[in-house]
Amino acid sequence: MSVTIGCCGVCCSHCGMRSRIPDMAEELRRFVQAYRYGEWIQYMTQDFEFGNFMKGLNWFANSGCKGCLQGGGMPACEVRTCCKGKGLKNCYFCGDFSSCEKLGYQKATYKINESYDRISQIGYENWLKEQNEKASKGFDNIHFLEEKNGKNQKY
Repeated sequence: MSVTIGCCGVCCSHCGMRSRIPDMAEELRRFVQAYRYGEWIQYMTQDFEFGNFMKGLNWFANSGCKGCLQGGGMPACEVRTCCKGKGLKNCYFCGDFSSCEKLGYQKATYKINESYDRISQIGYENWLKEQNEKASKGFDNIHFLEEKNGKNQKY
């Protein structure tokens, strides 16, 4: 396995949108279809629009992000535009990393400052090996997101 690092320094290989969420949605879709929920759910509740549920489930099942380096991610990402404009592999190679305000979300959510510090200690290639090891053990950025957003956030 080879990890992918986005322009912003976030490890794409740790992102649930890369494959985990599409895989889970596909698995749920498989169960919903096998149990034929669409044929009887209206008898159980009127508070549930099955067609919209399936539309959303299909979207998630087909939504895998390729990562910003392969054309995925947010289309108008100012970090990607800046990084590509400077000809950098990612923001860890930028002299303005520590003071960059464009990375505010990534620094607060994914703690990329800690990654930057670790890269400074062991080098980029060794850090990539560590990220690869984490990915092979199933590490997912959900840990960062739950911490930032609260585990029991309601929508």
